[in-house]
Formats: sequence, structure tokens, C-alpha cells
Amino acid sequence: MAELGKIQRLNIEDFKGKRRLFCIPNIFVPDDQDEVLKNLIEKYWQGAIAHIEKLEKLGFVTKIFVETIFIEGQEAVDVIRETNPYLYILVERKTSEGAVVLGIENPETFEAFIDWGNCLRIVKSIKVMEQIFKFFNEISERRILEISTKINDYLKEGESAILILRDQDRLKLSLPNDIELFLVVPSVYDDILRYLRDKYLKSS
Repeated sequence: MAELGKIQRLNIEDFKGKRRLFCIPNIFVPDDQDEVLKNLIEKYWQGAIAHIEKLEKLGFVTKIFVETIFIEGQEAVDVIRETNPYLYILVERKTSEGAVVLGIENPETFEAFIDWGNCLRIVKSIKVMEQIFKFFNEISERRILEISTKINDYLKEGESAILILRDQDRLKLSLPNDIELFLVVPSVYDDILRYLRDKYLKSS
């Protein structure tokens, strides 16, 4: 995986004709009136835009893959605007330049993934937890496989795409070697994680 900080030293010729995937860790933030957190999140996605535009010297982004999304085009953009206005900043910018949002989730698999995850959060019995955890792992593996397959199918030779996916899930992807991965992590990412951790500790 290429590091963004070294992009200026990469030979652009080495990436011609290859498939390029610009990976941005997704951040889920509940509807919150916390102005400090809002500002951090906005800086995160603005930083991601700046990083992506540097990477586009290798090829302009034509596709955007977003976890939780299983529809495409303007309908997907509208959903993102309503559910994640912070991410929408980036999506609106790139779609206005010609990129298209493509769904990478299987709706049935994703619904089961959410349901089993919710079960894990409320279960008390150890034996029941072990069973639920088994089902959760099985559906998680299926979900990651389906996402990997769709990325491979959608991303064509010579194209650049953005992937918005939690980092722990990105690490599990099974993609062919001809897809070059670039990890995009704005510096404010660590500040957000630290702020959320401290906020949780104060409230517990």
C-alpha cells in the first residue's frame, strides 16, 4: 500500500493502466450537538478532499464506493446527504466533477450484519453470546467477501476510485494484486479518536 506522504516521489508511469483505490477510513458520528466534534469531523473530510486531489495526479476519481450503501447514482448521493452530511461534503465535490457513487453492500447481508451486531450489544448470557458471536462472524465474513467482489467487478483497468470503509474492515478485504491501494488518513483522524475516547470516559 502506498503512503500519501510519499506520493510526490512515486513514478506516475508506474501506475498507468492500473486500478487505483483511495481508501478513507469511515467515521460514524451520531447526531450530536457537540460543536467541537462537528468541527473536527468537517476538518477530517475537508482534509480527505485535499489528499484525494493530490492523489488524482495518478488518475481522476470516477467511482465512489461507500459502506452501508447498496443503491447507486443520485439516489445514493441523496441518502448520504441525509444520513452523513459530513461525508456528503466529499461525495458532492467528486460527483460534481463526474464521479458516480456505486453501492457495495448486499442489503440482506448488511441487515443481518446490523441485527447480529445489535444482539451482541444486549446479550448477557455467555453461552448465548458465543452463539451470536459465531453468527456475527459468519455474516461479517460474507459481507467483506461481497464488498471485495463488487469492488473488483466495478473497478476497471486504469480507473481511480474512492473507498469509504471502516479501517478494521478494509484490512479484511480480499482484493487482487493489480488493484493499488492508497490509504488516506487526514491528520485530524487521531484527534477525533482521542476526543471521542475522552468524551466517553467522562460520561462513564
